[in-house]
Amino acid sequence: VFIGSEAVRQGRLSPYRLRKRFRAIYPDVFLAECATPSLRTRSVAAWLWSGRRGVVAGLAAAALHGARWIDDDVPIELIWRNQHAPAGVITRNQRVQRDEVTRAVGLPVTTVARTAFDLARQLPTGEAVARLDALMRATPFRVGQVWLLAKRYPGARGLRRLRRALPLIDAGAASPRETWLRLLLIDAGLPAPETQIPVNEN
Repeated sequence: VFIGSEAVRQGRLSPYRLRKRFRAIYPDVFLAECATPSLRTRSVAAWLWSGRRGVVAGLAAAALHGARWIDDDVPIELIWRNQHAPAGVITRNQRVQRDEVTRAVGLPVTTVARTAFDLARQLPTGEAVARLDALMRATPFRVGQVWLLAKRYPGARGLRRLRRALPLIDAGAASPRETWLRLLLIDAGLPAPETQIPVNEN
């Protein structure tokens, strides 16, 4: 995946060859005509579209941190100020500090804690907990770090959702279905079930 105008300007491709052998996935961002873009490829493409200035966030960031159960076609979220995002990209005009950005697969990505902070605020509680369970299982993080971000951004949208979701995180959930069942039991007034209990065959 590459920026078309850069490739032409640098003499790596002619305009004719660019049109014939490649297709635009986002404005001026191309990949091979026959390629099926993965989430990782689309994340790189979205970052290139931003002029290499955006920070990958949300579900795309969670996937790049290793979280499972995220489809390749989810919108790529970027923290970057631009109101004219192409289809398949969501831009968020939000503050992000240096200590909330890391790198994954060569891209600037929100840290695991900042990713959890965003997911917990932006998604309905049930979905948020499932996504947070998967993120915690893939790349363990301290929930306390997420609470610190809530203190850093006291006026951020969705903090009420965050306060509901964070206490429900359980890295022992091996799938969204397990998360859903656990939340169903809790909603019914039962104690939170203990997950992944070792069983002795003897």
